[in-house]
Amino acid sequence: MAVSVGGDEGDALNEINVTPLVDVLLCLLIIFMVSAPPATNTQMPLDIPTQSKVQGAADPNATLLLSIDAGGVVKLGTQVIASDTDGVIAALKANQKVQNDGKLAIDAAPGVKYGEVIRLMAAAHDAGVGSVGIASDKL
Repeated sequence: MAVSVGGDEGDALNEINVTPLVDVLLCLLIIFMVSAPPATNTQMPLDIPTQSKVQGAADPNATLLLSIDAGGVVKLGTQVIASDTDGVIAALKANQKVQNDGKLAIDAAPGVKYGEVIRLMAAAHDAGVGSVGIASDKL
């Protein structure tokens, strides 16, 4: 604490020097940060359902599946359709569910070339399907 003595009687200087206080607090903060145990990486428990909802072929809310197997056979739902691009487009335009829903999922068997899947996606786009997705296996 600094007090001015002398000079004018009315201008005494009453200020607290807070620099040592700040220095001590910062040192204590650093000591506590260093001595604290490190945070453990705990995992949050998840409750994953054991039974998933199974959609049957007659489910009106199920997305229609366009599948291709390793032999090149293309199916729309359970119906085998022509595997060429024009045949796929014609089958998709003729299918009422695809035209009403505007969505389709493509399921490719292991071993199917990437270009074949892209060709089916392009055919679906040409048939006017707004949303084309990729079907995956259950996790």
